[in-house]
Amino acid sequence: MKIVDVVVVDLTRPVEQKGFKKVALVDCTKVVSLQTVTDVKGLTGITATVASSYFGNGGGYLTVTGADLSSTTNGSELTPLLQTLVDKQAPYGITLIMPKSKQKVILAKAKEFVEANEMLCVTEIIGEGSEVNTIVDGLNSDRVAVFASKEAQFTGLGAGVCGMGFPQNEGSLTWANKVITGVKLSGYTLADEAKLQAKNINYLTHELGYNITQFGRTLSGSNIDITRSKDWLKNRIKEGLTYALVNAKKIPFTNRGLSRISSALDQIGTQAIQQDMLVSYTISIPDVDDIPVADKANRVLNNVIFTAQLSGAVETISVELQIVL
Repeated sequence: MKIVDVVVVDLTRPVEQKGFKKVALVDCTKVVSLQTVTDVKGLTGITATVASSYFGNGGGYLTVTGADLSSTTNGSELTPLLQTLVDKQAPYGITLIMPKSKQKVILAKAKEFVEANEMLCVTEIIGEGSEVNTIVDGLNSDRVAVFASKEAQFTGLGAGVCGMGFPQNEGSLTWANKVITGVKLSGYTLADEAKLQAKNINYLTHELGYNITQFGRTLSGSNIDITRSKDWLKNRIKEGLTYALVNAKKIPFTNRGLSRISSALDQIGTQAIQQDMLVSYTISIPDVDDIPVADKANRVLNNVIFTAQLSGAVETISVELQIVL
């Protein structure tokens, strides 16, 4: 016989969290029904080839969809396709297969969409050095990263990079110097590679026995991991504070009450350090006596500051070898 019986009633209300690991492959060369797959069974042709690269480099679940944009004039048909994809599956990352002659207009529309929806486009583009340089002209964005290949058709390079990177914790890795298997090298000369770097175009090259990415830049010259880290921090702060507000009877304008805000932010900062995203962080919350009466009357807390120092990443090393006798 139980002397004491305890029934747990969970009165907390969970907050929906934005995910940063889910990836979609969008084939713009043919119609592909919207589906989520864990292997290439049921996929055909170039869709299967590119998806295989995603799985072969560490990717798990992959959402696949497609439409024939070979006759598009401005890429506008991509927008409703991506909107349906987001409404039904909510991926954070997308990678594309595109008709070679339509890459510029399709990529431009993808840029517009991911910027409007806080997503990342990490994709392959194909062509000679001068061709791929033209594709990215005017597409300055920290939400689009391209990996170029000299091959005549898509090899799966972009999907392979997505399979390598997106499953990892946000902020835990740089996307440069990563081994990508199962796809051909980009195939550019050293002179071409220098021009690609100047345009923030990434590629796959061979270095001392490794086929590695160089580098992990976005078209703005920033880095994929930086964009992903900023998105993670922004959303986790929003979610954490929403959870605190929703699940408290109230957060009063007292220093003790405001400490709940500090505690919620502290949890996020601690996790970010554990993921190697941050070196350190500081939280600044105004003292109750310094909060304007108007803010108290309006029940709004202003001047909360979360300062985050990103850890960054070493991608190249310069060594001075000094030899003495």
